[in-house]
Amino acid sequence: MFAIGDKVVDKTGKVYDIEGVEDKNFGTGPSSYLILRPSFEYDFNPGYRAFIPCLKSDTLLRPVLTNQEALDLIDQIDDIELYKEVSPRERKNSFNQALISGSRVDLIKIVKTLVAYREIRAKENKPFSDFDKRLLKSTTTLICNELSLALEISPDDVSSFISNRIGHSLF
Repeated sequence: MFAIGDKVVDKTGKVYDIEGVEDKNFGTGPSSYLILRPSFEYDFNPGYRAFIPCLKSDTLLRPVLTNQEALDLIDQIDDIELYKEVSPRERKNSFNQALISGSRVDLIKIVKTLVAYREIRAKENKPFSDFDKRLLKSTTTLICNELSLALEISPDDVSSFISNRIGHSLF
């Protein structure tokens, strides 16, 4: 169970602060909900709050990585395999499923695959699709936001932290 003040990650990878617990009735009768405030600026309106049923919070939310878990994840980046080359439609479906899974390894796998694919497209003098650009940017943001909290550094410093630790750039 989570407590007020905890930082949590939802199924989409966005990080929130648990601001409180409140009884609400969203049409199915009164129930207790966690009130979540976004920890970072996402595409939400100012003052946005998410409500997660307390009874389902363990399946809908996960804790932010610890410092050691973040370092372990960074240390295994070179061992994470790329996704197999598939059609754009299959890639989109695979990546969306990986995002939903909430696996940080899968997020790194998506980034590594998209960066490699972007390099191939550039060598072939072909454009990198808008979908792939958006997916790379959003996945990179999710990774940097969570790692920044775990490592207690700015999200802008995560890329250089990773580069210094593994000896090359991830993004």
